Order: sequence, then structure tokens, then C-alpha cells
Amino acid sequence: MQTIKMALCCTLSATLFAGCALFPKPPEGTTVRLYEEADSSLPAEQIQTVEIPRTELKLTVSPFPTLTEQDVQSAELYDTAGGKAIFLRFDPNGTILLDEMTTRTRGKYIAVLIDKRPVSAWLVDQRIINGQFLVEGDFTDEEAKKVVDELNKLSKKNKR
Repeated sequence: MQTIKMALCCTLSATLFAGCALFPKPPEGTTVRLYEEADSSLPAEQIQTVEIPRTELKLTVSPFPTLTEQDVQSAELYDTAGGKAIFLRFDPNGTILLDEMTTRTRGKYIAVLIDKRPVSAWLVDQRIINGQFLVEGDFTDEEAKKVVDELNKLSKKNKR
């Protein structure tokens, strides 16, 4: 009887553990995702369409981001004529991904989504090799400050 209980407990524990691994917990806090413009002739499951506010620009992008908040090493507020912008510094892996992305997508757009909301798009006109990216977009100064704070908290947490 004790063996059956023990086997049942082990099976239940393994099932719960596997379930947690299959369905990871969504990230806490702010998300920042950079998506590459994709060919609109691809099948619907391989693309998504985003509309960039204030520009009425509709972009077809990959459903999977090339860079995420997990790749950010640090963030800071940056003053521009239009208000606050978010200056991102990527970690070594993110720096390589940004370099590859800007090499591959020259002449296309990179869409930036914050918390799943499109905020800006940048027409790639040059390769970025230094891992630094400025996000100017549709957000208030307060929202920009919140994003910077959240990204820096996440970065410190990821360094542990």
C-alpha cells in the first residue's frame, strides 16, 4: 500500500513538473519586443500585421520577436524634441542578434512592441553593431520611465 502511495505521489509530482515546463509562466513586468518585417505573401500562420500609431503604417511582421526584454542589459530615458525616448543597451547575445537583424533587414522595417502594443517602427538604413537601440514612439514620458525602470529591474534579476 505504501509503495502505491509513493508511486502515485511521484507520478503526480512528475506530471505537475512537466506541466509547468510545457506552459511556462508569462514574463512579469514590461515586455519589449523587436520584430522583423516579413514578406506579406507568407502563409497567415507565419506572419502578423501591426499598425504603428500616428503613422498609419501597417507592417507585416514575423510572429516571433528577434529581440526581447530578456536581451536588454540596461535601459535609460533619453530626451528628444518629441519627449522621452527609451535607449536600450543589449547584452552580448542581444548585440549579436541586433547586428544580424539589421544586416539581414536593410531596407525593411523593425517594429517595436511594448506590452504587446505597437509603439514605433524603424526603417533599417544601417547595420547596428554596438548593441544600442533608441526607441522613439507612441508613449508618454511616464510610460517611458516605467518601461525603463521595469527593464532595469529585469536585467538585474537576470544577472543573478
